[in-house]
Amino acid sequence: MTAQVNIGIDIPTDGEIRRENYIHSHCRHMEGINFDRLTKKAMRSGVWEVFVPTITHSIRPGKPFLVREWQVAQAVTNRPVKITLPGPMTIMDSVADELYGSERKLARALAQALNFEIIRLAEAGCLWIQVDEPVFARYPEAAISFGIENLERCFNGVNREVTRCTHICCGYPDKVDSTDYVKAPPSAYCLLAPALDEAAIDAVSIEDAHRPNDLSLLELFENIIVILGVKT
Repeated sequence: MTAQVNIGIDIPTDGEIRRENYIHSHCRHMEGINFDRLTKKAMRSGVWEVFVPTITHSIRPGKPFLVREWQVAQAVTNRPVKITLPGPMTIMDSVADELYGSERKLARALAQALNFEIIRLAEAGCLWIQVDEPVFARYPEAAISFGIENLERCFNGVNREVTRCTHICCGYPDKVDSTDYVKAPPSAYCLLAPALDEAAIDAVSIEDAHRPNDLSLLELFENIIVILGVKT
């Protein structure tokens, strides 16, 4: 955190360093996701198979935890600290469902549970909250059909002082420069841009450093802030 401030980053983040990973650590704080029942699942458009936790009961918000993470990070700087959490579609692609049987129903339940944690953050004073939805680039049609709607639902009731942000990327392997990992096509950004630009969010963070875009993409965003991930 201090290093980020020292190099001039205006909106630092804690980097999720206390989490086992950016998805399942949050899932452990939700009711209904069973980490003792692991199911083999093909993830990220079938890029790899892995054993994942299984939804066996109704999704409910658990005990608050992100407020504490934000408070610890915010205590280090007087700059606004951004907190991140996984979005409904990304969680869906990272767990197995034995209960809902409907992507739309599950996405809505996850969004409602995430909304509780986001409201807690906003009420505590966090001014930058980012919902990570990298799988939007994997499944742009589903994102347009119901994913963006549930992204908005995550921020329902958040006061307007908060910058509501989402992150989308084409996917990262364990080694960022791996050449045999099939990433999502960057053209997905162009498909998503018009709907995102009309959504009830303030900013979208997109990948560019390891998967350069045609910068005409930026012209598709007229209403929201674009955060472009570039090399320095």
